Amino acid sequence: MNDFVSRIDDKKYSIRFLDDSRLILNGNEYRYSIKKLSSDNYVLTIKDKSFLCTVIENRNSSNEILINGNLQKVIAHTLIADKAEELLKSQSQFHSSGMIVKAPMPGLILKIKKQNGDFVERGETVMILEAMKMENEIRAPISGTLTLNSIKEGTSVEKNTKLFEIK
Repeated sequence: MNDFVSRIDDKKYSIRFLDDSRLILNGNEYRYSIKKLSSDNYVLTIKDKSFLCTVIENRNSSNEILINGNLQKVIAHTLIADKAEELLKSQSQFHSSGMIVKAPMPGLILKIKKQNGDFVERGETVMILEAMKMENEIRAPISGTLTLNSIKEGTSVEKNTKLFEIK
């Protein structure tokens, strides 16, 4: 899949990579190149303009990137993930209770990484569920404010047990 959606300052950008040197950005085709300078530093050239990019923080699909000295919060998803998130948001607007996340399988709550009332980004790990000696990250399916159920670390849960809610 070569189709992506990025959001910078609430502006949405549609990106389709055609090959290693051409892309379509919001319906317009451009030549581009990306040169890696170090583990966190890159030079992006697009439309004959070069941008020095430094990845400050990388959390799943949400990144903080320094672009030519300006700090930007960049959210990037595949086109399918973006459409799914928009669908989930539209559905959760009709349910005042928000989005409920349930245990996908029976297991033991090994670690709770977030606290009640925390704001979580889509894709952030909220807790770790151990099942069959495997650690499974339970992630936030949407961004919002977290409401934890009465689940605590060390609690055994059954499949479909309510773990948390995001509003």
